[in-house]
This record gives sequence, structure tokens and C-alpha cells, in this order.
Amino acid sequence: MDHSKIAVISTGNGGQSLAAYLTLQGRRVALYAREQERIDMFRTNRFTLGGIFDEAVDIDLISCDMRAVVEDAYLVMVTTPAQYHPIVARAMAPHLVDGQTVVLNPGRTFGTYVFDKTLRENGCRAEVLLGETDTFVFTCRCKQVGRPVIFEIKKDVKIAGHVKEHTPLIAETLSALFPNVVPAYSVLQTGLTNIGMIFHPLPILMNITRIEAKEEFRYYIDGISPLVATVLERLDSERVAVARGMGVEVPAAFDWLQDRYGSEGNNLYERIQNTHAYRNVYAPTEIDTRYIHEDIQTGCVPVSCLGRRLNIPTDITDASIKWASVVYNCDFYATGRNESAIDFDAVLAGA
Repeated sequence: MDHSKIAVISTGNGGQSLAAYLTLQGRRVALYAREQERIDMFRTNRFTLGGIFDEAVDIDLISCDMRAVVEDAYLVMVTTPAQYHPIVARAMAPHLVDGQTVVLNPGRTFGTYVFDKTLRENGCRAEVLLGETDTFVFTCRCKQVGRPVIFEIKKDVKIAGHVKEHTPLIAETLSALFPNVVPAYSVLQTGLTNIGMIFHPLPILMNITRIEAKEEFRYYIDGISPLVATVLERLDSERVAVARGMGVEVPAAFDWLQDRYGSEGNNLYERIQNTHAYRNVYAPTEIDTRYIHEDIQTGCVPVSCLGRRLNIPTDITDASIKWASVVYNCDFYATGRNESAIDFDAVLAGA
């Protein structure tokens, strides 16, 4: 195994940003995309990293050959939107070997449960260290291919192993690359510290006509008004209540902003407005965005499922799923991380 090689799975905002950052750290990076069309976007392997960095680096490999990407890599960083975790796990299953570390960045809610199940169902018997972060390590965007922009490296990013005993080893591996990564109690803590399900779906739904009209506006600063922030606080209280029902303490979004960004303010709206990393993050220009497809299916749905099992009301979470399903003409509950996708008895037993 090559302890200088890292595989990065996905060529989106996060994947390109992470590939450039890790190359800058002196690692050999193999970047994976599922389709040849995505590979063809890159006219060169040279990436220009902007934002808090101003560097040009050469990515070692960009390929849609999963075997070539993960072969000999000591660390595999999965950055694809979480609804694609089963697809990635199926493609990866034949090629993993004992001793590799695979990290979901982030897992969203119960990502390692889905990923581990898919690996095993597809014949993977390798003893890998599987883990997940509670959030992506950067606030970043990539409007131009090969020109990722990192606005900020988040503080206090939590990491947990699917097998709890693996957490210290995974945390040690990641801390060599990211100074702000710290061990979490378990994947219950990382999975239920899913701020994406708070900050992503409802602001999209409450600004849907602006996005449909391709209006350019700052997603957090302009799109989350005092009214929207108040609804988000109520949604967030359901997530925190479900976590407490599982015996896990997770930060409210209000506290999370201070922990990760040092944001100040008397309420959620003020802290969002005072988050420097959000100043130049613009809203999607298409309504088909991962802020809906990822965060409803892999955040709202599993929290709703747990709420029912624990007899904890999740009215706003449920309304978000139903509202998105109507707008997008898709049964997101049926396609999300529901009882058929996750063994919630195993989740409850692990609490």
C-alpha cells in the first residue's frame, strides 16, 4: 500500500477542492468520476486553487476506472453526494483490500450503515476502516472546472468509525491532513449532527421561484431571512430532540455555527449573517440540486424514521419531505434512507 496515495471519489465542488488541497499537502491524488463525460471536462490535470489559497497543482490521476483510482491508496475519501453512496460502494467493493481507510465526507445521517451494507452485499470481504465526518471539511465552490475555491477550513470537524474502536485510528490518519479533525463519540453523533438537513432543503423550497428564475443571490446571506431562520430553528429542534432520544448530545445549529466558524449573534439569523465563510456562497441556479436530492433523502428521511420509532414529533421534518416530494414530483420518503435501506433496530441497539 502506498502511504502517499489518496483516492478522492467525485469531481464535484468537494472532490476538486479536496484533490487540489491534498496535492498541495504533498500527497499523490487519484480523482474518480463515474462517467467518461466528467473526465472529458478536464483539459489538463493542472488545478488552480483559489480562496484562502493561491496555488496551482498537478493532480496525479483523473479517471473513471475505480480499480486504478483506489489501488494502493491508503486513504479513500468519498465526497460524492450521500444519495450516491450505494452506487459508489458497489463500484468500490471488488477493489478494496485489508487495511485501507474509507471516509465518507460527510456521511450525512447513517451513511456508514448504508455504505457497509452495500459493500458486504456486493462481495467485499476486505477489512477496511470505514468512517464518516459530520460535515465536509471545507466551505468551497467550483464554478469552473479545475478551479476550486476554498473559502474556509472548518473547525472542530468530527470523525467517527463505523466500528467505534476504529475511530482513534481514522482520526489519527485524517489529523495528519486536516488540523481541525477530532474524534466523535460514534457515528450516531456524526450522523445526527447533520446540519445539511437544516441549512439546505427548506431554504431552497422557500426560495424556489427565485432559483427557478435563475436569480443570482447569496444563498445564506440573502436566502435565509429572519422568517426562514425561525423555521429552521424549529426544524433543528426536532433533530436535536431525536438525537437526545438516542442518548446522543449534538449541537444546535446556533451553537454549531460558533463552534465551526466562530460566528456570533443572538439568534440563528444573526449568526448566519455573521458567518464570514458564507458571504460569497451563491444559491444554485437550477432547482435540481443536491440541497434537495441529498439532504431530504439522507437527512430528513432517517430523522423522520427515528422520530416515529422514538415517539418524538418531527412535524416540520415530515412537512419538508412531503413538500419536496410535491414540488419535485418524487416520493422522497420511498427513495430515501428509510426502513428498507437501514436496519434501524441495529442503529437503536448501537445507541
